[in-house]
Amino acid sequence: MQQARLIAYPPDSGAAIIRSLAPDDLLRIGRASDCDLVLEHASVSRTHAELRGEPGGWRLRDLGSKNGSFIDGHPISEAMLDRTCWLRFGDVHCEFAVLDAVQAAALSARQQSRHAQSQALIRRIDRQAPFGALLDDILRGVLELAGCSRGFLLMARGDDYVVCASRTIDPSALNTRNFSGSVGAVQRALTQRKPVVVNQMDSEPWLAGRASVIGLGLQCLVCLPLLDGERVLGAVYADRSEPGEPITQLDVELLSAFAESAAVWMLAGQAIEVLNNAPRWKTIVSAHTREGHIA
Repeated sequence: MQQARLIAYPPDSGAAIIRSLAPDDLLRIGRASDCDLVLEHASVSRTHAELRGEPGGWRLRDLGSKNGSFIDGHPISEAMLDRTCWLRFGDVHCEFAVLDAVQAAALSARQQSRHAQSQALIRRIDRQAPFGALLDDILRGVLELAGCSRGFLLMARGDDYVVCASRTIDPSALNTRNFSGSVGAVQRALTQRKPVVVNQMDSEPWLAGRASVIGLGLQCLVCLPLLDGERVLGAVYADRSEPGEPITQLDVELLSAFAESAAVWMLAGQAIEVLNNAPRWKTIVSAHTREGHIA
């Protein structure tokens, strides 16, 4: 029997949850903390369903849940899965796929490489570069980790924020309707002080119907606040219109770790910029000495 993959898209948390399944695995699905796949959503029962590997394929069984289990929209109490399909537990949609050996190896390799990629991107930030180049490195790192094609970086300036770096986005256009979804995501990240991730645009009422989502065909977005303790230094926003892998819980953990390191180097870079532009004391003393203002 082949391996399989299950991707869950919880409506409220944003980040997708991926589970790789070996041929003889048993995956218990539900809201309870001791389930193998925990779906923290009110529509999901504490023990909702189970997915078991058997010689003939994968057996999905509902465990008497309140809101039911579904395959491609059809309610089931028990059924065999032998193809790619959409499952639903309560209001949580999941993508189930059977993997051949090549696909399973590729998935395993991708998961193993994510930590190494994050560390390499952190090391790549050029701490000696001008401050603007540092900010551009941070934005590029988030785009690579999130698998996104465009984005921008905000920095706090007094009681406002300034767009200090951007990729494939004209900062002057951010005040148009075409960026209503982007602006809303950034506002949430700045206010809540935590990452905002959306993989399914039509599942989020605050995004569905926005001009930026419809017009650009956005597939996913992520916004990370840049924090110094409780103080907000800024935020990094990224999105894409192209198909691709969903942003997962692992991705959010790696992105958050990268953002923490970026915030440290932003603070250091700001300090260096201030020092580089500050008047030199010896120069001041020398000028006063020449003019005879000090003995």
